[in-house]
This record gives sequence, C-alpha cells and structure tokens, in this order.
Amino acid sequence: MKRVLIVGAGIDAWMTAAALATATKGLAEVVVAETSPPPAGRIAALPSLQGLHARLGISDEVLAQATNARPRLAARYGDGLEPFGETGVAIDGVAFHHYWLAGGRPGPLTDWSLAAQAAVRGRFAPPSPDPRSPLSSLSHGLTLDAAGYAALLKRIALAAGAKRVEDRPDADLKVDASGDQRLLAPQEPWTDWSAWLPTGVALAQDGLISTFAPTPVRTGHIAEAMTGDTVAVGAAYGAIGAGDGGDLHLLQGDVSRLIALFPTGPAAVAEYNRLAEAALERARDMAILRWGDLSDPPQTLARKIEQFESRGRVVTYDDETWPESAWIHAMLARGIIPTRWDPLADRVGAERTREMLSRMKAMLEQTAEGMPRV
Repeated sequence: MKRVLIVGAGIDAWMTAAALATATKGLAEVVVAETSPPPAGRIAALPSLQGLHARLGISDEVLAQATNARPRLAARYGDGLEPFGETGVAIDGVAFHHYWLAGGRPGPLTDWSLAAQAAVRGRFAPPSPDPRSPLSSLSHGLTLDAAGYAALLKRIALAAGAKRVEDRPDADLKVDASGDQRLLAPQEPWTDWSAWLPTGVALAQDGLISTFAPTPVRTGHIAEAMTGDTVAVGAAYGAIGAGDGGDLHLLQGDVSRLIALFPTGPAAVAEYNRLAEAALERARDMAILRWGDLSDPPQTLARKIEQFESRGRVVTYDDETWPESAWIHAMLARGIIPTRWDPLADRVGAERTREMLSRMKAMLEQTAEGMPRV
C-alpha cells in the first residue's frame, strides 16, 4: 500500500484528501498533516464543482446545510455581466453570436441568456434535463461558506479512510496543499505574472449575480507542479487571484489529474506538469481578459483576441477552464467586438434573423418571469 501525505489545511488539503481516499478505495493510505486554521468568509464556485460533488456523494441538501450554499447565475466584473449556461442556440452548426452580429447587435448579448434574464429579475429554477425546455440552457455556480465547506470535505475524507496526523511521516507521495506557504514545494524559480495581473478579484457581493472587487495577490507559479515524489496543488502551485471560482476549478483539476496518473512515475510526472501548466495558463488568460492588463497579453491570449476581433471565432486550447460562451461574454465586456461574422449566418437573411432574435428574446423573458423568486 502506498502512503500519500498531504500537508496543508482547509479546502485545498481536504478536497485533495477526500478525492484521493474516495478514488483509491483503500489502495492508498491517505494522511493529512494540518497546518493552519480553516478559511473564513464566503467563496464562489463554478458549475464544474458539481461534478466533484457527485463523485464524493455530496447531495445538494447536504451541501446547503453544511455551507449555506446559494446558487449564482452570473458574475459581474466592473460593468461586464457574464452569465452561466448557454446564450441563444447554434443554428446549422453556426454559433448564436454570429446571428446576433449579423442581426446588427439589437441589444446586449446577455438578453439571449436565460441565466442573465433570470438573475436580473431575482429568479431561479434548477436546470431541466429535458432538452426541449428553455430551462435546459441554464447552468449555475454557487457561493459557499468557506469554513463550512472545508469541514464538510474533511468529514468526507475521514469517512473515506483518510487520517489526520500531528507530524509528517514518510510517504511515497507528498502533496503540498498549503497554499502560498508552499511548505513542501520549492518556491523558486518563480514565473511572475504581475505585469498582466497586478491584482486578483474577491467576492464582494453574494447573490444570483456575484460581484467581484480587486484584491492584492501575488500572481504566477513555481517552476513545476511535480518534482520527484512531491506535487503542489491549488495555490501551492500557482495563483491568478481568481476568487470567482477559477481557483477552485484549478484545484479540482489538479486533484483529478493526480488521481488519473496515480501511482506516479517519471512519465506520469512529465505529463502531470504539462497538463497542470496548460490549465493554469488558460485560466490566467481568462483572468487577464476579465480584469488584467491587455496592452501586451501572452501570445495565447493575443491569438484569441485577434481571431475573435477579426471574425468572431473563439480559439480553444487543451485544458480550457472556461466554455466558449464565457470567452465570448468576456471579450464583449472588454469592448472587443468582431468586425466580421461567419458568412453562413447570412443564409437566413437580415430580416428573418432580426425576427428570430426578437422571438427568442421574448421567449426567454417569458420563461424568466415564470421562474420562482429567491
């Protein structure tokens, strides 16, 4: 049996322990050396966190009771509103925003998002599994009590067989989940991103529309996530200051990769590092687009911006943290408007396109009005 030592506290440590102990089912001895008190305040989470909760057996009812979980349908950065879920519908393989462009942009793109329409009305309903229902286009994130969430993950980890220890025993794999303390992982050399991201964002207003405000943070990452028998996860590897849930998503991805490549070896170490760096850089690019300096962006983001501005195309890379719709809304929020659209969108004709947009908007407004108030 291999022993896995996790050094850290709070969400980073106990999410890692819960996922590893649940996945290995006794094939690994998972021990946690706690280092500091749990976090405080409320945090934001993306829709993707629901997948982890399903694997850990966390129901919506348990989550609500332990963390006072509340749904959120959209996020606001400055004046820009970014809803979750789908915006409009693709027609004959052409993304909806091309029809919106071809129709002369008759209102903010968020007018064709059910999540946005419901959020501004203070209304919410669970997504529908029926693809014929407008509610099937909904997706939602969460806001959670951080201490309650850490305690819930700890209970699940211990129930799955993980153990809390006072010291740091020898282990086959050591996991640094200590955040910016980096108690196990080497802190240098450090790749600094402060020129692009001098600040991060933190949850400032909790509701169906979560508002985020700037917060000081050191952005960048250590040279490699995994070296030898030690791996850094979450903020111990890198930080982009994404208190909008992007940080939790990256942590979840780190843990998923660790499980997929367990037990580790030279080939697994190289692959883990490649995937971890790619995921962090994709999340970094979105953070720069949302609240960073766009005067000289990284090449990967510069290409995204160029392609979107030129023809409305969203370039995607491996290990994207965010779906295409999120990139579209973020681009528009920063004033990046395509100068052209997919010519296939012109097959419908300008007048029919405007009529279609009008009918779809009215249907979404009616659906949103019929949702319960929260």
